[in-house]
Amino acid sequence: MPDELTIHIYPSDCDTAGHVNHAVLLGFLERARWAALEKHMPFEDYIRRSQWAVIRHVEISYKKPARPGDDFIVRTGLVSIGNTSFTVNQSARNQHGDPVLEAKVVYVTLSTDGKPIPVPEEWREIFSPWED
Repeated sequence: MPDELTIHIYPSDCDTAGHVNHAVLLGFLERARWAALEKHMPFEDYIRRSQWAVIRHVEISYKKPARPGDDFIVRTGLVSIGNTSFTVNQSARNQHGDPVLEAKVVYVTLSTDGKPIPVPEEWREIFSPWED
């Protein structure tokens, strides 16, 4: 089952139109991915490794604005693993169950010198599997 994180939206998260703009939403998605990662690998363990996961591609489809007072509920789960990359899906809804966005994030694994390397075996279970 995908991991979930709830983020309460405050007026300071919003732009002058009264909704959360895409840059802030990207930050919320990043926070949810780190929260999911920390369930399986503490940040201290991740940072000590000789390999990194960096974002190669992000696709986002916005469905409904997120507004102050909403609870932004993000689901995060692993969709697929290739040789040097893996893909994570994310979806967000508000507290009423209305879809806010869907995202697909592709990571590539790199060595410390910046060259692509195979996804480490222990990373194959780093995120919970995605389920629709």
